[in-house]
Amino acid sequence: MAAQYSPRHFFRNTPNKYLQGYFTAKQINIDVDFDTLKENDVEILFNALIVLPDTEQTQTEADFKTIHSLASEAGVIALVDEALYYEDNDFIEQIAVIAGFHAKVLWAFINKPEYWHVATMFLHADNVSASYWKKRNNLPMLADGIEDSAIELLSKAISKYFREKEARGKHCKIEEYSRNNKEYFFAYPEDYAQTNNEWVSNSLQNRATHPAFEIIFVYCADEQSLDIYAPRNPKAVHELQKLFAKHILHLDSLPDGEIDKRVYELDTVAERDFDFQITEESGIDSVVVTHLRLSYKNQTKKRLTLEADTKKSPLAVYDLLAELDLPPYYISQLGVKVLFTANGAKRKTTRRFNITYPNSCALNYDGNDLKIREMLVASGIEPHALINKKPEQAE
Repeated sequence: MAAQYSPRHFFRNTPNKYLQGYFTAKQINIDVDFDTLKENDVEILFNALIVLPDTEQTQTEADFKTIHSLASEAGVIALVDEALYYEDNDFIEQIAVIAGFHAKVLWAFINKPEYWHVATMFLHADNVSASYWKKRNNLPMLADGIEDSAIELLSKAISKYFREKEARGKHCKIEEYSRNNKEYFFAYPEDYAQTNNEWVSNSLQNRATHPAFEIIFVYCADEQSLDIYAPRNPKAVHELQKLFAKHILHLDSLPDGEIDKRVYELDTVAERDFDFQITEESGIDSVVVTHLRLSYKNQTKKRLTLEADTKKSPLAVYDLLAELDLPPYYISQLGVKVLFTANGAKRKTTRRFNITYPNSCALNYDGNDLKIREMLVASGIEPHALINKKPEQAE
């Protein structure tokens, strides 16, 4: 993720020619001679920015802050994914030769605004913690494509539900996109009105607004699953599942399988000789277990977490486990560090995450996270149907 935004930080990380391209495209007459301006001459740019007319300064600051939020490896991957969807190889080749995340993203902001909006939405969805998603399995595959009329009906149904239950949601808009064999529905119902102090020119005013709140549906036909992200609306999730099933899947009622009944196989990883199945195509260089959380089978709520310095020895956690004389236990959480091959970069890319029994994992479903999930499947860890599990393994 990019660091916190500030104008000086933004100017320091963005080459002058891309800054000049922005001001030219937006027809903003900033008092800077880019022909003589030295790279990273931050103060000249900063001083020119703060004397722009109010409307132009506001627009520029808002654009730069948005661009900065996408200036990361994940942001560039989201843009490339969108270009791949449209088979735009020219975009992929052009952005690949641009040095620096801020430069890449600013160039895309100016030259491919149609990719920008969707990329920011996918990046946001990818960064939502796994604990916020509520999954439902055993849903049927779509017989036909998704029609605009079905999306409109779902939008109206969401609006009606929140209007009747909570006196909000008068309006609702849904944007639907496809990626990685999944269908994403970004819904924006109208929230309660709120007032904020805002500067309008040189006057501080208290202004009323009607913000939108967000709900995300992710439907996967291959998994026959529906994930819903509805922050601060957990009680609405079941009804939202029903509305989606009715208007998008054309079901009169929901089938069985209200919760995710899959489980990660973590106990096998506790064996010292466990071998993560890595393919050359994945780009994964190594996988290291950084900690193990042990839950005692016969002593309710008693846990022990093992951590060790894996820099000196990748098997340090296992060495520590071997030193202990423990009662019967099962692995209830696994800490993992995955290193990806450098591929010309200065250092290897590292991804750290936890897997928690029975089915919680902080990985997303795109980019390197998708490669890791494929590795977990090959290694026999990725969730499968929860059957024949011993009662003492339930937390």
